[in-house]
Amino acid sequence: MKLYKIADFIFGVHMDESLDIPENFKKFEISSSPEDIQTEYFIKIVDKLPEPQGECITTRNDLQVFQNGNIESRRMNFVGIPEPYGVYEEKSERVIYSYFKRSFLSMLSADTVFVSLFAMEKRMFAHDAMVLHCSALQVNDGVILFSGPSGIGKSTHADLWVKHRGARVINGDRTLLQKLGDRWMSLGWPICGSSEICHNESFPVKAIVFLGQAPENGGMRCRYFDSVKQLISQLTINVWNPSVVEKIWSMAEDLAAQVPVFYYHCNMEKYAVDTLESLIHDVL
Repeated sequence: MKLYKIADFIFGVHMDESLDIPENFKKFEISSSPEDIQTEYFIKIVDKLPEPQGECITTRNDLQVFQNGNIESRRMNFVGIPEPYGVYEEKSERVIYSYFKRSFLSMLSADTVFVSLFAMEKRMFAHDAMVLHCSALQVNDGVILFSGPSGIGKSTHADLWVKHRGARVINGDRTLLQKLGDRWMSLGWPICGSSEICHNESFPVKAIVFLGQAPENGGMRCRYFDSVKQLISQLTINVWNPSVVEKIWSMAEDLAAQVPVFYYHCNMEKYAVDTLESLIHDVL
């Protein structure tokens, strides 16, 4: 068994030593006492997946969720491929089995596929943390988070700051947000998308910028309610769980009240950095 820590969640993973663990996931491995473990995961490679137990409560094009009392199971597949690759099955809050189909074994080393076996976002909710789709950019002693729909230019704009301001990308696709004391922090997350940039480091969040594309550069600070709506649109949410949805709204409201949120439309040229820098100057 190997031990890992994401935010303040410490968990153990039992799996065949010959299996490939994604490099980004390895960055969260720790040396600790087994007594510190909160949950144990058992990863099993099988020729035939078990049937999830309970009532199907939600169906997406890549996921089915089943509920049996307080126990949740999931059946997962790739978009466009109806055959499932894995089943996640809670035995209890502390013991979870995840089954992965042998015929898809070559995909196990992909970040998103491997992490899906842990239902990790659910564990994060229990630890008052949430995942935001964004590019996390270190500027001085904190981070700016560039968020928005896929393809809007988050990585491109972050690269401009790296080139022209000497900034540093911490994660090119997602970050884990958790309030520690009175500050919202950006923490490490083992999925980074196509950017391939993933560091297990934490920084206070200075600002969140929702990007848009336009010929001219310009932006504004979002009103509180608009900030909450923008955040909700880019957070990972288990919408089938009403208590989780309520909690996420509450956390997003607190985040919007504590951290300035901006809308910025730009042309992704050098001067886009200058204009945004002026807009958010007071929080840098």
